[in-house]
Amino acid sequence: MPKALVIAEEALVSLNVSLIDETWTENFEIPANTVGLRRVEFDDCIYILAEASKEDSRFVIVDVDILAKVEFPADTLSRIFRAGICKFDRTSALPTNWQPFHEGPIFSIYVSNSRTSRQRLHFYQRAKDTEHLFVFLVTPDAVPFRGISPNYGVFDRAVSGILDALVAEVVAPAETFGEFGILLSEHDGLGLGFDGLLNEWYNSKLNTAQRDFVTRDHSGPVRLRGAAGTGKTQAMAVKCLWDLYTDADGDNQKTFAFITHSSALAHDVVRRLFLVLDPTQRWEKLTTSEGRPKLWIGTLYDLAQERMSYERKGLTPLSTDGLEGREFQMDFIQDAISKIGKNPRHALPLRAKVKNLSAVFTPEGPGPSLLQDIANEIACVLDADRVRKGHDSGKNYLTARRESWQMPLETRADRELMLEIYDAYRAELQSHKLFGMDQMISDFERYLVSHEWDHLRETQGFDVIFVDEYHYFNRIETMIFHNLFAPRAAVNGSLPLFMAYDLKQSISDGALNAGAARFRNPKVGESKQVELQQVYRSTGEIVSFLRQIDGAFPALNLEGELASELEQYSGKSERELGAVPEIWEFDKNIELIDKVVADAKAETVRLQGRGRQVAVLCMSMDMFRIYREAGRIKENVVRVESREDLDQLRYAKRKCVLSMPEYVAGLQFETVYLIHVDAADWATHDLSVGAKRRYLSRLYLGASRAANRLILVSSHERGGASPILSGLYQANSPDREN
Repeated sequence: MPKALVIAEEALVSLNVSLIDETWTENFEIPANTVGLRRVEFDDCIYILAEASKEDSRFVIVDVDILAKVEFPADTLSRIFRAGICKFDRTSALPTNWQPFHEGPIFSIYVSNSRTSRQRLHFYQRAKDTEHLFVFLVTPDAVPFRGISPNYGVFDRAVSGILDALVAEVVAPAETFGEFGILLSEHDGLGLGFDGLLNEWYNSKLNTAQRDFVTRDHSGPVRLRGAAGTGKTQAMAVKCLWDLYTDADGDNQKTFAFITHSSALAHDVVRRLFLVLDPTQRWEKLTTSEGRPKLWIGTLYDLAQERMSYERKGLTPLSTDGLEGREFQMDFIQDAISKIGKNPRHALPLRAKVKNLSAVFTPEGPGPSLLQDIANEIACVLDADRVRKGHDSGKNYLTARRESWQMPLETRADRELMLEIYDAYRAELQSHKLFGMDQMISDFERYLVSHEWDHLRETQGFDVIFVDEYHYFNRIETMIFHNLFAPRAAVNGSLPLFMAYDLKQSISDGALNAGAARFRNPKVGESKQVELQQVYRSTGEIVSFLRQIDGAFPALNLEGELASELEQYSGKSERELGAVPEIWEFDKNIELIDKVVADAKAETVRLQGRGRQVAVLCMSMDMFRIYREAGRIKENVVRVESREDLDQLRYAKRKCVLSMPEYVAGLQFETVYLIHVDAADWATHDLSVGAKRRYLSRLYLGASRAANRLILVSSHERGGASPILSGLYQANSPDREN
């Protein structure tokens, strides 16, 4: 057994997207036909190097003994790779659900996704005044950092052998597939449906609309709109890299940013797409003529945390991932509501007057639908508009006309109670020494109009910005982008902001605040639109079903200029005809989940063990929380509980994926079981227009994940099939025009 595993920074991205088996930790072998990586063994240390590795490269040095102390060493290694990327390129933050804790040069994270383990993995940054990252300790739980110290013997041995490893002749192992415990060739292993090199895409693979977008110059903003499966992210990735390399080979003056709403989209999907397009990872190494990195990839929240130096100040944001942060906020909102309902100061004067929020004062509290409405109101209205109780903004909130997409608050007492809930929610965050996503963005926006940023903008601003999943950003977030540009980027007052979006995929109403104006002119000049209509990922029958779902959107009366952004679905499948979507119904929830998982397991066998191609997606958050803990299906599913869990799909072999539609947005599966499309979640008398739109968006998003087979499943225990299906779905009339 080697003493240390030493990984060059240039090799981390390839390892991070590889498939690792637990057996890989025995010898850390690399297949002989691997392009770009090599393995060197020297003085009881294993070195994983890249072609570009050199003496002054930074290395992740792992004390191999710690891997014997964890239950899932492959999972732990995956976290080590990701941590190295985060710490070396400084363009991404560690996922919040890893619970990172920093103190001086040491930081720690959870070793895996296991719900039962509390083990912590410890890293030492810049060990012994080097630039290397030393992974030195595993503890059963969190421990004070002042009581721990690295074993520098392992570190010194590893560092002393770096030069010898770099010049050593590589002895290639036998080319026997399956004996190495690692698969480095499946860069597209998350079901992205995206292959081919950059030149292939630019020269021959782009369709007419995609080429129109990719060849646009940088004289102004462009919005790329398209239904699920039309290749928006692919077109954005191709354009970003093509423009990046064109500038690097020319004047080499421009800097680029690829900004997303989700950390997993940025670091697990976008980086993976870039690696498929260019396996040499040239995009990671490029700098401008002044030495500044040419490309920054991450979330808007990563960028805020980096520029505001929160880590150095000892401050902790709730999350740097948009979807995950909204879910964390739900827990704090629930706590705030519980306290409000028990407080006589609120209960006595408001209980008799409120109408829409009366459930706040019941013993069971608001149900899931109302709680989501409240969370949506906070994120998309109160936080977005900086409403404060007792201020002018709060007074205006009590009397302002409400839009149809907003939750109904019919009485003044309802609005007063909402302000009380919001006030209590903010107090809950503060009591835990956390600040929410919108609080962080609000501070960041103020920073971007500060005198300090005025001085730094020319050297730290970007020349070109790409924003994927633009539909998830709220009004305040989109107002930030124009201030991120360097002044030199403007052409006649317009800025090159490239936005990709599909409003129908958004399960939040944040995109609806302030209407469509922020799409057409997001403070960077009037944008030009390119629309993608060719659907490559789903069969004609599934596209037909999506069109029928889409037909329900106009009925929600989202009036005004938003109508054009939600106009009728125009996707046309380029795939051959396949199976008509199926409807399954069960009497009991337990029967539903048992039969669906059993069928999904059989489906993975049919697909030759490609479990990551089979997904069970749940429409109900409450039911998903029950199923993710169910021991009866545990051995047959890989749980994806946030977009940060996407890397777990690499290990779905004969297991299917269990998740919700929003957590797998952007991915595609051969077969999707969309479960709990139940009447209980639709036929509620108090379901708001906004809640209905979000329900339809979740249905649309989940169904659009299916490439070949779609099964819609409901339970009579929850009212049977949703009425929305009887109005939308006609099993005998597939779309034969596509």
